[in-house]
Order: sequence, then C-alpha cells, then structure tokens
Amino acid sequence: MKLTKRGKDFLTATLAGTITASIVDIKIVLALCLSLIIAALLSEIILARAFRNSIEITPTVSHVACFKGEESRTGLKICSPSRRLVSVTLSNVVLPEGIEANVDDSDTNMPNLLIKPLYAGRFSGLSAQFELKDTLGLFSKRVELEAEDFVIDCYPSSLLKEIRLARPLSIVLGEREGTTHGSGMEFYSLEEYTTGTDRKNILWKKVASMPDERLMVKVRETNIPKSLFISLIQTVQRGKHSIPWVDCACEGVGSLGKIILQIGCDVHLLFDSGGRVASIKAADTSELSEALMQMSTARFSDLDTASLLLTRADICVTGFIELQNELLASEVARKPVLLIGDEDASPSNVGDLAVIYTPEQDLAPLVNRVVGL
Repeated sequence: MKLTKRGKDFLTATLAGTITASIVDIKIVLALCLSLIIAALLSEIILARAFRNSIEITPTVSHVACFKGEESRTGLKICSPSRRLVSVTLSNVVLPEGIEANVDDSDTNMPNLLIKPLYAGRFSGLSAQFELKDTLGLFSKRVELEAEDFVIDCYPSSLLKEIRLARPLSIVLGEREGTTHGSGMEFYSLEEYTTGTDRKNILWKKVASMPDERLMVKVRETNIPKSLFISLIQTVQRGKHSIPWVDCACEGVGSLGKIILQIGCDVHLLFDSGGRVASIKAADTSELSEALMQMSTARFSDLDTASLLLTRADICVTGFIELQNELLASEVARKPVLLIGDEDASPSNVGDLAVIYTPEQDLAPLVNRVVGL
C-alpha cells in the first residue's frame, strides 16, 4: 500500500495545520486537523480490509472463438464486496503471447476487452492488474488477479479458403486396406491389355468374341479409405519460435483436412497428449476446427511415441528440427509428410514424399498420392 499524490498533499497539509494550531493554540483548528488524521486512518483501514476480502474478475465470455486476425470482445465483470467503499480500477490486462489486447474502460463496472489473435491455436489464461483506492483517494494498492479458465480459440485462415475438388462417388469409398490405385472391388471400365497389367483381370470370354487378337482387361475402381490419419510430431522445444511454428502447423493441417473432407473422407488428427496418442475425429469443418484447437496443445514426444504416431499416420506433419535426428528422419522419409520450416535448421534426410508447407502450396497432390486418386 502506498500514498497517492493526493494523499501526500493531504497528509502534508494536515500535519502542517496540526503543528501550527499547537503553536498558536487554536483549538478548533487542532480538532479539525485531528479529525482529518482519524479520517485518513479509517480510510486506510477500509482499504486494507477490502484488499483482504475476495476480489474476482469474471469474463462475460469465458470461451472466445475467432479466426486469426479477427477482433473479438468480452466484458470483464469485477466482483468485490467492498466496491461501494473502495474504488477498483482496471490498469492493465496481460494475455498469452501472440494475442493483442486493448481495454475499453469507459464503463468502470464492466470494462471491455478487445482481443485480436495473431497466431492460430488454443490460448488460455488471463491476468488483470487492478488499482484499489480508498474513498478519499489518499492510499492505493495494486493487485493482480488471474482467470485461468479463460480460453481463446483462434482458427487458422486456411479453413476459410475455398477448395474446389471433384468429390468421388460414394461407391469408391472403401476400407483402409484399399488405399492403392485399382485395388477396389467395383468394376470401372474395359481397357486393352498392356505389359504390366495383372493377367487375372483379362476377360477371356470377351477376348473369345473379339474379331481380332486384342486382349481386354477389366479395370477396377480405386477404393478411397473412409478415414485418413494425420499425425503431428514434435520432439523438441522451440522456445520463442514455438507459437509461430504451431500456427504454421495448424494452417497446414487445416488445409489438408479440408481437402480430405472434400473428397469424402473423415479426418483423424493424432498427437501426443501427455505420453499417449490422442486421436480426434472430424467429419466436417466444424469438428475439424475443434480438433485443430486440441492438436495445438500437443505435448512434445519422445522417440517411442513419435514412432507410434508415424506408424498410425497416413500423412505426417513435422518440422526441420525433428528431421535432424537421423533415425527419426529415415522413418519419416517412408511416409507422405508435410514439413513445417524452422529457422537455422536443416533436416538430415527428406524423402521423396515430403512437401515443404507454404500458405500458397497446393496440398491436393499430397492427399491424392495417399488415397490413390
């Protein structure tokens, strides 16, 4: 607790008046000065008691959801049993790194917080600093409160981009075993036999009725898997670069997810959730948005968990730093992979199925390579 400028002037004037009244023996002035001193002491006691009493902040919207770069608003309700006797003023608000915030305190009872996320991902927690003043404005006390349940979900911009793909017929959707071209059971068309074509597909009855010696084969429809699995692998701490990296990963996975949903498949996002592999299914864009937010909170994996994520993945998403590990890089090289760049890091091995992500990158060929279109 400290004196305000007004409090310093008040006490200086009161003390000077008390000393002067004592010297010249003006009792009424002395009594007045003593009354002011008592009033100041009472005001200090009230402020001290108010500080010990519970002061809480409650965001009017505890879970904010928006796209990257969009501005959202929430009110901050200030609850204090001593509010009538003590002035409570919001002086500063601290949000997680990557979130811009401005305070509109025109309403002192419920200031508005303007939020603008700069990166995609899930952010949690809010810290607010308040200044408490007594009724006379003589003393002040700073207090910092936290709202740990406050959550900001910032969706990647890639979810807003329009993707134009030809959606396969539902008849071609099959089980996960049928991910190679031409492995489905449905008849598609007839073609002339060429070297390398499986002879079991030759239609001998058709050949017998042909006027020439051409061999005709049946072409099977490609089976597209009902679900595709995308694994996010992080094995190292990136420090100050962590938020931008996760943002880029969310953008890339969001783009992959929209393409996969567009061709008629479900998406499963796999990531490390405290030493175990979490799998979040998304059957539409809304579910994909929520799955991305959960994925953005993924933990760092050890090599065993990373290998398990790789085993279950149809597409792997990882960074240059992870591929500096030669063992992990050799395993990743055998999978279709979306690489998220890292500054000052060079992978030891990049497979032929790797794509380095940029916002302008068309990821449809990577997905088509997986499903066999």
